[in-house]
Amino acid sequence: MSPASETSTSSTPPRTNAPADGVSKGNQCHELKIKDEELGTVDLLLHTSHDERVTHYGLQGRATNVVPVTSEALAKKYGNLQDGMVAKIFWGEATRPSEPEILDKVMEIAKVHNTIKDHIPDLLWHHTFTNPTCAIREALSVPDPATGSRVLYILIFRKLEPITKLHGKELFDVWYQCILCHITLWKEGVYHRDVSPGNLMWYRRNGKLIGVLIDYDLSSLANIVGPQGNERTGTVPFMALDLLTAQAQRGEVKHLYRHDLESFMWVFAWIFLRYRQGVLLPRRLRPFDEWATLGAIACRQEKLTFLDTMTAYAPSDMDQVTWDFIVDCFVVLKKEADNRFYLRLKRPSASSGGSQQPNIESDPDAFLSKFTSLEGWVELSKPQ
Repeated sequence: MSPASETSTSSTPPRTNAPADGVSKGNQCHELKIKDEELGTVDLLLHTSHDERVTHYGLQGRATNVVPVTSEALAKKYGNLQDGMVAKIFWGEATRPSEPEILDKVMEIAKVHNTIKDHIPDLLWHHTFTNPTCAIREALSVPDPATGSRVLYILIFRKLEPITKLHGKELFDVWYQCILCHITLWKEGVYHRDVSPGNLMWYRRNGKLIGVLIDYDLSSLANIVGPQGNERTGTVPFMALDLLTAQAQRGEVKHLYRHDLESFMWVFAWIFLRYRQGVLLPRRLRPFDEWATLGAIACRQEKLTFLDTMTAYAPSDMDQVTWDFIVDCFVVLKKEADNRFYLRLKRPSASSGGSQQPNIESDPDAFLSKFTSLEGWVELSKPQ
């Protein structure tokens, strides 16, 4: 897979040829034509009015858009793409390794680990545009134009299904597959650091659901030292409590494996309490909407309140095994947090950057085993 070489792009009015599933004629589409060293001209028809479009806006950040896309050039190269394709368009930080670079590393690791093979996104094609924001800022005479510079990327992937469509043991199974992929990558030096429902996907192969961990543009690599950007990585409602403190927001807390595993627990609870049979509940019946609009510190307080009052959130039609499992997971997290608090009180020097971390902090398998040994985990792991 060779990166594209940009020589021309264009945007045209909507075309009238066959649209992607779910897009009726007349809805807005945008066409790009980009020169590629291997394929010649790559045509991309972006279905920007599609119901499945995902957009993330903010005053700073990546401005990520994920939209269905069709392409005659890519269809010709890859043959029958039965599930379709999506385009991920975002402004990545220029100082970070690019997502295609990280995915190259991930694919190398996947060759020797079955927990990763088939559980990572299939990158079909990508392109890096040649005008970073620092060039724009420099042209406008903005002071220190290179600070926080971003580069526009477009990545084309095979389409996957969101984990929120699942429930019961299927939800648990796909979620667990993503955990196994994540921990293997972590031990191999690829730190994901943005576990959220939108980054846990799946597809069906031979009747079996295959979990896929996606979105690596906020990931870091163990063998690369350097600036990682001026904002904290993660999606606020799912970030570990330790990462939602003022200290963490100043970049003074190291992002550890246990933080990502805690995010997996928040994701599972989020889906269980906000969806029924794979369908989002009406606003009046679902909790946590405000979490998505709060800053880090305020969201942390809301999550602590939830933990203190969990019984009030128990659905009347809940699956008892799954609810008990969620409760037990948060009990484990609370016990671990209390233990760290106790150690900090007894050994104040342990909080300093130069001190040695407790063994559990540096042993992902040991931390994960505290959850996999739970009765609920064992029960949900049993075949249907």
